[in-house]
Amino acid sequence: MIEKPEDILTTGEAAVLCGVSRSTLRRAVGQGQIVAWHTPGRHLRFTRAACLDFARSLGRIDLVGRAYEPGSGDSTSGNRSESGAVETAART
Repeated sequence: MIEKPEDILTTGEAAVLCGVSRSTLRRAVGQGQIVAWHTPGRHLRFTRAACLDFARSLGRIDLVGRAYEPGSGDSTSGNRSESGAVETAART
């Protein structure tokens, strides 16, 4: 089956769709957890279907389409300001 151009994703687009970082996605390719291929310029490409399958396999389907946020899921608590910076509350 021939994929439509909008169903072929770059590493960054695929990472956002899967809700993981680009490095996590590259590691998953190396471990055979998600199928991808290299362009002649050695850039990775992913199908939308492969990304959705990978996100389901992680049990993180709730993150599909949400950008990866470093530090999410860690023990720090904070709120995002309008600039996107995390403002942490002082602990006493």
